Amino acid sequence: MNKLEEIKEKLRNELCLAFICNDKSGYIDCYYDKDQEKNMYYFRYGTDEYYTTNEDAVFTFPFVAGKSLSEIYEDIEVQPC
Repeated sequence: MNKLEEIKEKLRNELCLAFICNDKSGYIDCYYDKDQEKNMYYFRYGTDEYYTTNEDAVFTFPFVAGKSLSEIYEDIEVQPC
């Protein structure tokens, strides 16, 4: 399993994902609806914050210094939440 797949798996199985990239912290948090299904993702890098209802957007939206997690996954260091 490559690092990107490990990150996706961690996000699917946990409530949050914290990371560091280029000496800035990042964070992805999952919100659940009343049926305990993920329905919102909050993600932050430095002081920039975003929300999405689509898990794919977490990996394709360019929120880490203008790049997506799919582009820079090798450069991030996953941290404990």
